Amino acid sequence: MGETIPPTVITITNQKGGTGKTTLTALLAYSLASKGYNVLMLDLDPQAHLSSLFLKIDEIENVNDGAFHMAKGLKFRIRKIDLQNIRGKLGLVPSGLNYVISVYRGELPAWDPFAIHKRISREPAITGGYDFALCDTPPELFPPTMWGLYAADYIIIPSNMEELSLAGLKLLLKEVLPDVLTVRGDRNLRVLGVALINVTRHYKQKALDELNIAITKFLKGLPSVIARNVYERPLFNTITHRNNELTDLVYRPRRWELPLDRVLRSEDSLRLEVESFGEEVLSRINNFKGLV
Repeated sequence: MGETIPPTVITITNQKGGTGKTTLTALLAYSLASKGYNVLMLDLDPQAHLSSLFLKIDEIENVNDGAFHMAKGLKFRIRKIDLQNIRGKLGLVPSGLNYVISVYRGELPAWDPFAIHKRISREPAITGGYDFALCDTPPELFPPTMWGLYAADYIIIPSNMEELSLAGLKLLLKEVLPDVLTVRGDRNLRVLGVALINVTRHYKQKALDELNIAITKFLKGLPSVIARNVYERPLFNTITHRNNELTDLVYRPRRWELPLDRVLRSEDSLRLEVESFGEEVLSRINNFKGLV
């Protein structure tokens, strides 16, 4: 048998809710799969928004083989996701609405921050079949978010131009990332950057450049161990602009009947932005250079 290699793990996270984590995870998965990569999505949020984009609600009301079971060392099952215009394989380990009760009852393996990392790096169904694993996380700093951070090779921080979203990314970089790096020891963890999503087109390039300068200045005021693990231009060049159909998709009744690929095929400008974002993610991974 040939050697199996764990997938590259990208965790999408921000300490503020409503910043586009789920949407960005789905778009990046689509972009990478359309380029021929095999992509596994892991829905670590008990709200199950990512799962609801691809599965019917009755399929996620009571999940007994999803992401939380995976974290517990129990049986899990990868759902195959069929979308048009993708050359790679796309899979999903879902969250379930019943996981909210697991959180309420304290049934999560909070003692093991590497719970998801262990399964991603060891399970033949993953190591032998996927190039990338994308972790969608809840905003709260409780076990599922930490599983995603401790499993990650790379982090992408989604944000919009709203002040609380930007404050959330600062909290992640200043307060959370140092602790994760300390516990992980010599395991590399790199921040690919801040990805703006759901941004109106009235923002000019000058405003975006000023935001990049402000984030850079903030990072340079942190310990060098943080700054050198953040991409040299913190703000992604690619922006995903506001698209009403896309923004509303995660809340639309029977949303699985309007597949993500159909939305992208109907909006050329959005599709081009998604393709560009995937290309920039790959470029930042292959040519990573830290801020200091």
